[in-house]
Amino acid sequence: MSLFGILEPFFHALSDGKLIRLTVAWVLRVMAVLVALTGVFWFIAFIGFGFKASENGIGTRAVGVLMGCILFALFGLVWGYVAAGVFIFRARSIMELGESHFTVLSILSMLFRLNGELMFVTYSLVGVGGCLFVWFTDFSPFAQLGMLAERLPFAETESTGFLGGIELAVLFLLLAFASIVFFYALAELSVVLVEIALNTRGKTTAPLADSPAAVPAFTAASSPVSRQTLVEPPIISSQRTCRKCGQPLDAGSTFCDECGTAVG
Repeated sequence: MSLFGILEPFFHALSDGKLIRLTVAWVLRVMAVLVALTGVFWFIAFIGFGFKASENGIGTRAVGVLMGCILFALFGLVWGYVAAGVFIFRARSIMELGESHFTVLSILSMLFRLNGELMFVTYSLVGVGGCLFVWFTDFSPFAQLGMLAERLPFAETESTGFLGGIELAVLFLLLAFASIVFFYALAELSVVLVEIALNTRGKTTAPLADSPAAVPAFTAASSPVSRQTLVEPPIISSQRTCRKCGQPLDAGSTFCDECGTAVG
């Protein structure tokens, strides 16, 4: 037994991509749990802010602030649930990938799709939820996101009122659409690279043109000449005929029995 024979199953799993797929899938499952917890934290933070603002009586908007915070908090729960579902779905998709010589490129394509879907969900829900929050509270919701606001484009906007909410929603919905289109394009580009690599690999392993294996068998279906012609060549008749009337002549005849022409 080889000294390193015990490591052979590990190396086989690593070379055929099984270990890589398993590792990435479990990382995505852990990320799903963290995303779900982030959604719960989002919910708790805005619910707490809403009740605190209501108790402090922020002008005449105390009820509006409370309602806006509750709605935005609910959007946080929805975001955590949907985003975690995206991670779980992609983890299962990666585990279902078959064995391939290009495992990493296939996984990369899945990760591009995951990133696009995650950004689409995030920006869509933040845009719609932020719009409702602005309408009810008359100020931007990003002031309560802390460090998370730094990760979100256009989070520095301070537009308020009805038009401010519409502006926020439109900006984030456009960003969501652009994100998913961009990352899906990257995913499809990765798939194209895999297909090119597979086709190239197939051509390099194909038999040479001058080798016997590369020469196709000659069949009747591939040739305009009939099979009977190929197998049995045509038989040329040796019987003589009269050069004038074309009448067949008997063997040894010197004159045509039909027209009397000398055929000798």
